[in-house]
Amino acid sequence: MKSFLAVLSLAAICAAGLTACVPEAKPAVTPSATSDILTKKLPSDVSAKGVILAAVLLSTADIGSAVESGLVTPAEVATAKQAISDGTLDFWRQRAESEAHR
Repeated sequence: MKSFLAVLSLAAICAAGLTACVPEAKPAVTPSATSDILTKKLPSDVSAKGVILAAVLLSTADIGSAVESGLVTPAEVATAKQAISDGTLDFWRQRAESEAHR
């Protein structure tokens, strides 16, 4: 559990950095998009923790190796890329933290 919380802490730091890189021309995140991220049923190959981990790995490691080893799924990588692009990565972090405390 401590290692998971450490990963979430690192992810929070990276999420802040990654979301800061998103161009400001993007429209604001809508409340419905936020609600969807925080509450929707996810596909079986996507977890909030995996999305955050994929986002961290995209900026720090070989994402192909992470997918090949089963650390993250291709769907989590795609979702992480979309979250970075949309500026919604922090909502994925919130969901991962919420799920960790269940």
